[in-house]
Amino acid sequence: MSRHHEELYVGHIQNPIANAINWASHVTQAEFMSDEFVQSAIIRQLEIAGEAAGRLSEAFRQAHPEIEARRLKALRNVLIHGYADVDLDTVWDIVTHDLPALQRQLRGQGDSGRHAGD
Repeated sequence: MSRHHEELYVGHIQNPIANAINWASHVTQAEFMSDEFVQSAIIRQLEIAGEAAGRLSEAFRQAHPEIEARRLKALRNVLIHGYADVDLDTVWDIVTHDLPALQRQLRGQGDSGRHAGD
């Protein structure tokens, strides 16, 4: 896979992560838990990031283990296929604790251009 494609996929991880973090910062956990619109929007961003992570080449994943592509892809699979059993407390914890750390690790990788939620 070309470097251009890898950078594109990294951008497709960075942007939804930035959106999810941004959108979660505008609500409390209680508001998130009671607002299906916000839940759907944030969960969709996690699905997109996970799909993009699954498209990264094995060589890129090995060269950049900080991206944790397999975990992002696994999260996407749970959200898509296990949609009826999604634990919203876990989603909130991922968005507010895990994603900011991942976002810091991703800086400098790929195309860090526009963030739709900014």
